Amino acid sequence: MLTFRFAEPDDADLIAPMLRRNDALEVIRAGHGHILPAMRRSVAESRNGGMAGLFLDDGQPVALFGIAPKMDVGIPWLVGTDAISRHQKVFLRETRFWVDQWRQQHALLMNHVDARYTGAIRWLSWLDFTIGAPQPHGLDGAMFCRFEMKGFA
Repeated sequence: MLTFRFAEPDDADLIAPMLRRNDALEVIRAGHGHILPAMRRSVAESRNGGMAGLFLDDGQPVALFGIAPKMDVGIPWLVGTDAISRHQKVFLRETRFWVDQWRQQHALLMNHVDARYTGAIRWLSWLDFTIGAPQPHGLDGAMFCRFEMKGFA
């Protein structure tokens, strides 16, 4: 059963060794440095005026996610484990719930996704984000697509 709790920076330590390969590669290709410090930083930034959450299955981390505020823009992010596939329907419903919440608080939701990560792009499209064309954005010119959605704030 998928459960939720608000995340602490140390939750990055729980999930980092279990990340899906494409999630780990995306963090690296984005140029945010080593995976664990980058994830800790994301949680800390999200807890400072935004939110960070953790989905669990029987106490084991499934996905770490959040939204970091930057002026009127919310920067959504998520990294997960292979366990997401065992909870696909609930995961989709829960992530749509959080995106709807964030739209109430921000004029725009926006971030970048690795252009090679087709599964993430498909999920973001399902959530109704607009996906832009690939452009150099990451480490050594790695190609990323900007994704965005207008909020209600």
